[in-house]
Amino acid sequence: MPASRNASLDALRVLSLTGIITLHVAGGGFNDNKALAFVLDELSRFAVPAFFILSAYFWKPDELAAPVKLTLRVASRVLPAFLLWTAVFVLLKQLPHLDRAAIDYSPGGLLLLLWTGGPAFHLWFLPALVVSTAMVALASRTLGWGWTLGLSLLLFVGGTIVGAYAKPLFGHGFPFWMDRNGLFFGPVFLTLGVLLRRHRDALATVPLWSITAGVLAFGLLQVGEGFFLVGRYPMGHDYSLSTLGYALAVVLLFTRLDLRAPFVSTLGKATFVAYLCHPLILNWLVMTVQVKPSGLVIVLCLTISLAIGIAWQAARGALTERKPVGDPIKVQR
Repeated sequence: MPASRNASLDALRVLSLTGIITLHVAGGGFNDNKALAFVLDELSRFAVPAFFILSAYFWKPDELAAPVKLTLRVASRVLPAFLLWTAVFVLLKQLPHLDRAAIDYSPGGLLLLLWTGGPAFHLWFLPALVVSTAMVALASRTLGWGWTLGLSLLLFVGGTIVGAYAKPLFGHGFPFWMDRNGLFFGPVFLTLGVLLRRHRDALATVPLWSITAGVLAFGLLQVGEGFFLVGRYPMGHDYSLSTLGYALAVVLLFTRLDLRAPFVSTLGKATFVAYLCHPLILNWLVMTVQVKPSGLVIVLCLTISLAIGIAWQAARGALTERKPVGDPIKVQR
């Protein structure tokens, strides 16, 4: 395993993938145990923000100095997968209904498909990542990190108002793509990822017990906010004010760990492909194998998805090794 891999952060990637699978399973009710499903859903909401933070944590200073170059790099890494897997999910939805359109194929519908993933609902964060990267990179370059953090926080609060707090404040909700897909949700977590890396030496002096207490406190606030304020019980909610502190505390905790396990990094490298395919595995387990939504489904879905991710990495590595001598080989850092 390359020395550049951080096993602690790879462990966080695996935990975040577990959280995403858990909240998707929790939507099935956990054998009608609505209270347990709700708590697990809420406690898993650190996961997608953690992926955003980790993405920016590894941005290099020379990339931040060239916002367009950074945005193109991120887009080249995630958008091909987004387009391919969105097409797969659209095809799977359309095939049983060849006599009619299964999705909206109008120009507006296709534009919304590219923004949200449509039936590939779990892929919404990939275009959001690209849009947020462009916003943060440009803002930091032109305004500095202080203004970028302040503006991203304002956007996050605005997204919370039109998202999680829409019904309590306005009596009705807004389309989910208005608040979480890039403009409001992503910038603050990317900004925090950069700042965590820049100030990691100072943060290393923060007592580990206080970080752990922060994880527990914000986790409880996440559950409480979802139950008492957002009012979506027994369903969880995407994110709200507590999610910001919750995700930040979880990531900060893992940056302080010192794991040295190559196998964990192998799993960490497999999480992207595992994330792409896990809804298909989950649907197969529940609808075809007919395993009831439970902890067993989470374990099976996580295991199979990661196995597919590891197999993909192995196949990709084998193809890379067959390249003629002199070809440039890019090492993922």
